[in-house]
Amino acid sequence: MNEKTHRGIVVVGGGIAGLACAHRLASWGHEVEVLEAEADAGGRMRSERHGDFVVDRGAQFIASGYRNLHALAAEVGLAERVRPLARAENAMLRGGRLHPGDYDTPLAFLCSGLLSWRAKLRLPALVFDVWRHRKQLDPMQPERAADLDRDDLAGYLRRRIGDEAADYLVAPALSATFDSDPEDVSGVFGLLALRFVLGGFRLQAFEGGTGALTARLAERLPVRTACRVSAVEPDGEGVRVRFRGPEGDAERHAAAAVVAVPGTRVASVCPALLPGERAFFERVRYVRGIIVHLMLQRPPPTLPYYGVAFPRPENLDLYGLAMDHHKPGAAPPGAGLINAALTAKAAARAWDASDAEVAELVLDNLARTPIGRLDPTGAVVHRWDPMLPQFDAGYTRGLGGFLGRAQCSPRIQFAGDYLVGPYTEAALVSGLRAADAVLREVPVA
Repeated sequence: MNEKTHRGIVVVGGGIAGLACAHRLASWGHEVEVLEAEADAGGRMRSERHGDFVVDRGAQFIASGYRNLHALAAEVGLAERVRPLARAENAMLRGGRLHPGDYDTPLAFLCSGLLSWRAKLRLPALVFDVWRHRKQLDPMQPERAADLDRDDLAGYLRRRIGDEAADYLVAPALSATFDSDPEDVSGVFGLLALRFVLGGFRLQAFEGGTGALTARLAERLPVRTACRVSAVEPDGEGVRVRFRGPEGDAERHAAAAVVAVPGTRVASVCPALLPGERAFFERVRYVRGIIVHLMLQRPPPTLPYYGVAFPRPENLDLYGLAMDHHKPGAAPPGAGLINAALTAKAAARAWDASDAEVAELVLDNLARTPIGRLDPTGAVVHRWDPMLPQFDAGYTRGLGGFLGRAQCSPRIQFAGDYLVGPYTEAALVSGLRAADAVLREVPVA
């Protein structure tokens, strides 16, 4: 890329948002360069091989409703590697017993022992709220529901369905998926998530790991890794991007830039943000989390499920588990692979502990449940800071103001899950939208 003239587009960040953006720009004929701070592209959608096991570092699965992700996978020749999970049933822990959580019919749910009749009869209020506000509840445009953003999820659930259904069904299911306590996300976020699930959410995975998609995109794009960007600034008719790479300090003069890093890092990378933009980025929050992967000689007979959620009243240090050996190619035949998500409080306490101590914390917690004491052959611990954006009470109103702002930093666009939602599909959509915005501002010559 020529350093004396403003040519091409620089994408800062090689996660799924940045790679999807760069892929779309390149397919339209733009000259693109991706700068990624880590040694490998992929961000929070990467897979690692540990012996015969494939561990998904961040994003754990995809879903049938991820329309844009499936289209992109087909475009880069990965459609045939998308497989359904071998098992998709879930369970919820209550009172020392695992209650199956998949109900094919209303009768099956009514016959379950997880909730009392009183609690079950209050649950239709959630479906009614989704139906009543269906025109505002667009999971890929959460800002449209800003008028509904009044309280946190804990308060909303207790008001609409009561303590029992909140504590033993809805809140733990969301916490196990988004690694957040119900006080840290909004009620409207819960409705958006429910709307997304009701729209089609059969669990799937890429054979060989979710990182297959980001790895394929990185192969097809000019990606420079180990390049830490220090500044993206307007520069006349374009932008100047300064960074430190393996060969030292460098800069690029581009026609435009897309900043596709976690929202909490944008302000430090873009020193010339307009005041309204800076105020929004100061409002962005992410949860910090720890995921522990346990490798076993065989799947535990006590876990005939894909996922298990642990309600907060059960007093465990875990939000939940996922049996990753049900993903295609994740574990050798007959072996077991489990990932466990620590609660936010437990992650904070264990952040500086050794990997062995964190793994032992997980095993001690599981020993207090019907799952029992496991004996893994190995453990992999991943600490994520940031992990997932938190759409807390009031966030969608700020997001709507940011997206609809009249004044924007020239030639700089933004992409990331914090702009749409804490889903892989949402992060990808944010990248596609950033590419569309670049095309409007910098048409292909």
